[in-house]
Amino acid sequence: MLRNQVIAGITAALMLSVGAPSAGAVQPAAPTVPAPTAEALALGAQTAGRAVVVIEGGGSTHPFTTPWDSCDGGRAAYIEALAGAGLAVFTAPGFGNFASSTAGKTGCPAQPPVDVQWNTTGYPTQAGQAVLGFLGYLNATYGYRTFDLVGYSYGGVIARATVAALKRQPAPGTTAPAFSYAQAAADAGVSIPTIVTMNSPHLGAPAYDIAFNPSWYAKKVARGWGEEYAQTGKGLRIFETLAGAGAIHVLKTSGHARNNPASWDARQVGALDGVALTLIAGDYCGRTCGENRLAVGPGGREWPRTDATVPLYSQLILPCPEQCPVPPGSVYIPPGMVPDGVVRKTFPTVHSTFDTDRLGLPASLSVSKNPEAIAYLVETVTKPWRSAGVPLL
Repeated sequence: MLRNQVIAGITAALMLSVGAPSAGAVQPAAPTVPAPTAEALALGAQTAGRAVVVIEGGGSTHPFTTPWDSCDGGRAAYIEALAGAGLAVFTAPGFGNFASSTAGKTGCPAQPPVDVQWNTTGYPTQAGQAVLGFLGYLNATYGYRTFDLVGYSYGGVIARATVAALKRQPAPGTTAPAFSYAQAAADAGVSIPTIVTMNSPHLGAPAYDIAFNPSWYAKKVARGWGEEYAQTGKGLRIFETLAGAGAIHVLKTSGHARNNPASWDARQVGALDGVALTLIAGDYCGRTCGENRLAVGPGGREWPRTDATVPLYSQLILPCPEQCPVPPGSVYIPPGMVPDGVVRKTFPTVHSTFDTDRLGLPASLSVSKNPEAIAYLVETVTKPWRSAGVPLL
């Protein structure tokens, strides 16, 4: 109880201390960050200044939670499992187009300044800068300097963008006020040695093409990937219309289908060098989402597998087997975008409880609730802590 009070008090003090930039300022004013208290630094020291930061999916809102405090309803099963393993786990706060990070939640810990919350419907570059600012906030508050990132769905793309933001600081005055915390993170020497992504649309997904332009893509996706899969895109379209479903223009497949030096992919070449990258993927569904995970289509052709929202090739950042069903028809992966030694692991899961509910499947087939996938995630994140001799909570 005392520890929770300490955390709440520190967070509230930090929130009150951050002033808005003055009108007409050429450069965002750096926030005044009070020195961390001895109690807060002691909490960070419990794990030798190392923490896990979870970046959840796009479109939805996500409250800030700590290893010691979460909202009344708890956290997703995979996050609770990480915390239960003794890892110092924080969730990166995210707001939506129409809602704050705590929308629909009660009993949440005090939230960090909005400057270090990421827009879950935004472009990955800016979202990555905000998450880097959040790492700077955790460093300034608790003294954490080493961060292992876990990104679910669009959060996996944002995890990659966060590393790029750390390595390639923008010029002063060219970003939102979060840049001051992000710069503080770089100045403090924070590092991101590992990233684990779960069912992330690294190379987009045809379902997002439908959400982007249903009149043009719906029939094409249904012919190439199956009517059941096309229904996912129609559901995302409704979600995007009502609340925003992430950066649809980034997640549609056309941007990943050709060599384009101006694309977001091209700008990520080399960003993950030196980072241990693990890609967890789901492949429960085939051409249509049923029991046939081998996904053998007409004429014995094997269709690319999906998790009902994202194709397997996209989750694993791999070329399509033979030719992708249109769209995109092809995939271009810039040389150097994927680091050496990437680990790829596949489970018979679907993308989310949205898909299990839609398809009448058990909730345990959602990657966020699947015991087998969660056990692998916990082992993957915990292993470098053990190797480095980092104490657990």
